[in-house]
This record gives sequence, C-alpha cells and structure tokens, in this order.
Amino acid sequence: MKQSKDKAQASPTKQFFVSMLTRDISLDDAILDLVDNCLDGALRLANGNEVDYAKHFVKIKLAKDQFSIEDNCGGIPRDVAINYAFKMGREPDDDRDSDTETIGMYGVGMKRAIFKMGKDALVRTRHGDDTFEVPITSEWLEAKNWDPLPINEPTKASEKLSQLGTRIVVKELYEGVARHFENEAFENKVRTAISEHFTMFLQWGLRVELNDKPVEPVRVEVLVSKREDGPAPFVFRKTIDGVVVSITVGRNTSRALGNEDDDDAGFERDRSSATAGWTVLCNDRAVIVGDKSRLTGWGDGIPLYHPQFAIITGIIEFRSKHADKLPVTTTKRALDTSSNVWLESLVKMKEGMRVWIDYTNQWKNQASSEQQQARHWEDARPMPLRKAIEAVAQRKTAKKSDDEGVEFNPKKNKVLPEPSNKMPSSRRVTFSKPAEEIRIVGKALLDDENARPGDVGEKCFDLALAKAKKRGA
Repeated sequence: MKQSKDKAQASPTKQFFVSMLTRDISLDDAILDLVDNCLDGALRLANGNEVDYAKHFVKIKLAKDQFSIEDNCGGIPRDVAINYAFKMGREPDDDRDSDTETIGMYGVGMKRAIFKMGKDALVRTRHGDDTFEVPITSEWLEAKNWDPLPINEPTKASEKLSQLGTRIVVKELYEGVARHFENEAFENKVRTAISEHFTMFLQWGLRVELNDKPVEPVRVEVLVSKREDGPAPFVFRKTIDGVVVSITVGRNTSRALGNEDDDDAGFERDRSSATAGWTVLCNDRAVIVGDKSRLTGWGDGIPLYHPQFAIITGIIEFRSKHADKLPVTTTKRALDTSSNVWLESLVKMKEGMRVWIDYTNQWKNQASSEQQQARHWEDARPMPLRKAIEAVAQRKTAKKSDDEGVEFNPKKNKVLPEPSNKMPSSRRVTFSKPAEEIRIVGKALLDDENARPGDVGEKCFDLALAKAKKRGA
C-alpha cells in the first residue's frame, strides 16, 4: 500500500500489540478471565432476572498439548461475534452491559487469554439455534494486517454443541505454557484461585470442573448471634460515587484467641484460618482473599497483622453496573488503591478493625478465655457478607437510612462479650522434649503412654507448683 507523504502511520503492529497485551497477566489469571466470560454470559442470558447458577457449568481441561474451556452459559450471538466479541478492545459506544453487573470493561479478556496460551485456537459457540465457530490461527497472528477473523459453520453434526454455550480450544501451546499445564502444582494453584475468586458463584450452585474434578468454594464468613443483644460483626453499607459499598468485620470460625507468647500455636492457627484478614469482592468476584498486609490497612494507624488477630475476618464488596467505577485493575485480581471509592471505604474498614483488635486485646492472656467466650457465641452462626449485613440490619439498634444504608458498631452497642475482671491473666508455657520421654512421663503420671503432650506438660507443672507452694508454706 502506498503511504501518504503528509500522514504518519500510528497503528500498532500486531506482534507488538499481542506481546504487550499478554505481558502483564499471569497464566492463571488468563484462565480466570475466561471463566469470567462464562459468568457474564449467564448474566446476559438471564436478561435482568436472577441467575440460577445451579443450572450452569464450566469445564476446564489443562494438558500439555491443549487447553479447553466449555460452558452452558448462553453462547455468543452472531451479531455480537461480528461486531464486538473478537475486536481488540471495546468501543466507547459499546453499551451491551450497561445494565449488567459484570466486571469486564476493556473487551480484551478472551483474546488476551488465548494469545497468552498458544498460537492456534477455535471458538465454537451456540446461541439459540445458531451454531458457528471462529478460528484464530498462527497465520492470522503472524500476518501484519488486521484482517477480520472468519466465521464458519460447523461441517459435522457432531461439532454442534448440545447446549447453549461456548467451547474454546487452544492448541500449539507455547513451551512454558505446556509445561505449566502438565504440572500438578500449577493445576492446584488454578484450583485454589477459582475456589477463591468465584467463591460466591460456587456457593450459589455454579459447577466448575478442573480436569474432571469439581472445585469447592473457599467460604469467607463471620459469626452472627441470633439474639438482639448477642455478639455481632461491625457492619457498614453506603453508596459512594455510584458504587454500593458493603463492609463487615467480625469473628471467623477460628477457635482460639492469640496469647502474648503463643507464637507457635498462633502460626498453626493462622495457617488454618486462611480467610483471616480482608477479602475484597467486586460484583461478586473475590479480587483478594485473606489479605493481611498494608494494602488493606494493616500497620497504617492500626497494628500490623499478628497471629493474635487470626479470628478477625473483614469482607468488603463493591457493586456497580458500571465496571469502570470498581477499584479493580484489568487483571481483576488486584486493587486500584488510588480510586476515591477505595480510599473512602478504607476509613470504615479501619474503624471495624479497631473494634475487633480491641476485642482480642481484652481477651488475650485470659485464663480459660475460650470456655468463657463459648457461652456468648454458642448460638452464633457463620454467614457470608450479605446475609451477615441483612441479619444485623434487623436489629433495633442498627442505624438505617432511606438509601438502604446500614451501620452497626458492636462495641458502641455493647454486644461483644467482655472477660470477667476476677479472672487472673495467664501465660503459655511451652517447651519441647523427645517423644519417647513424653511417653514415659505420661505413663508414670497419667497412666497413659498415649497422653497428649499438653496434658503431660500441664500435669508436670501442677506437681511442680504444688511442691513450690508447700515449700513456701
């Protein structure tokens, strides 16, 4: 093509565009992008009605020679495929999801994921009675021009999908991608990412299979008492800059409260309470789960995270029909902490954290703290964010506004249990001895050679204490 002498070319080369598009997204995030597309399809299929996720599935297969993902979430309409779905980016006038709470905003998710994995892909879809396929070949990727992708009709009856949905197969995988896909550790990483990122959808019945095995949700919940005056989480809900912000901070199902010198036990407890810290949701997707860093306020005007705080779980959700207002980056797995809605929300997040940090401070080093607390929490039930907020909003002392705003501070409303002043403080005594020696002492003192090390240690201390008191007398 003859170039004009008075115009400078400004269009990107295809190789550069594809390279830059995929450079800043990880392989597992690329897979999550494709699952996001499935869920967006289910939302569009519902056409404004509530989605019954129990009717939908997503099946993913990782192998060294190919990747595939299949769903029954409605498929791609032909006009959308022609005008939007395979375009590299979203046009300003593309308002298809203006009334849908999706999380995509740039129109690059499916293409970026495919380009990240390999050089050859086939997107086959069925919408209504219309089935067609769009190939993305290595020849197209290597060509300098941006010719439209062909839309083909399936040549065999067996190639027609049995349900409304989409199937994407990527072949000619890049060498590093192929090695990841045959690695069990990577499969486990993807499984964990799906269980966290899509936990709400999984709890609502969505079936996701990874290499023929179902993915189970990671449940992020706080305890709420049924009683009007029973213990409850900190709750806040308000619309900020067109985004509905919902926050709850409370006690999770972790049993123990940290003691001052309880580093070893605290570490074990921290491992078993992966959802301690902050979980951030954007339109039902979990952007981060169990964050315990400065990102979510720890160490910024409040203490850094410590095993003492392993019982504290905070959940914040941002909801909007305009995805560009959500404080999330293009990878959908990182926060835009410079956004105004995040900065305003962080103030309330810290307020809730202070309530529960004070609570743990009250109870640490208290003898038999768990037994005493159990009486107050015995009717409490674990609840996810929305159920927790709705349950607390029913209380007479909760502050409610006309725009569905809610605020409840359990400390100000005096519903959190406090330790008895008569209870003496306690400290943990820990030491290690060979297992055989513990067995011998256990047999001698408790007539049980299989006694727990803690019981053996406590008996030894009681005997030493009795001897010391006798000498003092």
